[in-house]
Amino acid sequence: MKTTKMLIMFIALVFVLALLSGCGDAPKSENTSQSQASNERQSTASTPKAETPQKEAKVSIVPPAGWNTVQGSTVAVQYLKNSASFMVAEDNFNQGKTLEDVVKEAKAAIDSEFQDIKYEGETEAITVDGKDARKFFFTSKAYGIQMKYEYVYLFVGESLYQITFGDAENTFDSLSADYEKILSDIRFQ
Repeated sequence: MKTTKMLIMFIALVFVLALLSGCGDAPKSENTSQSQASNERQSTASTPKAETPQKEAKVSIVPPAGWNTVQGSTVAVQYLKNSASFMVAEDNFNQGKTLEDVVKEAKAAIDSEFQDIKYEGETEAITVDGKDARKFFFTSKAYGIQMKYEYVYLFVGESLYQITFGDAENTFDSLSADYEKILSDIRFQ
């Protein structure tokens, strides 16, 4: 459980830092913006897939346009788009034998680490890469910023993976089509 709590806090911090770096940019001239957009397209075109060096499973994804790989990330896969972030990490729950157990344990860890938590709707059973998965949404305050998250858990073989999307609460929903595309395109090998 300690490892899980550390992962949850790490993820929250990464999302907040992504948000702050995206919002803190100074206005750019038109030429700089065009150059940056061109660089983002080249970056996405030249490295369309992220693959993990993990023994248990490789994670492959070709994200929608505008998502950029976070170089040197300590998690399996991490991308940023504006202030939004998504990542894939192997997780380790002590008691999670079923996805329902995992969700209970994850929510307990979230409840102990986040502030002002509000879960949205019920946990939903979905399929990711042909595998049974569970997804839920919540909002909370992290480091003084109101955030929204989507957490997805699935087993790949004996390993548990967490797919996490996060952004400021007021902009999170604008990328919901991207989140769905990512979940439909992600592959574990």
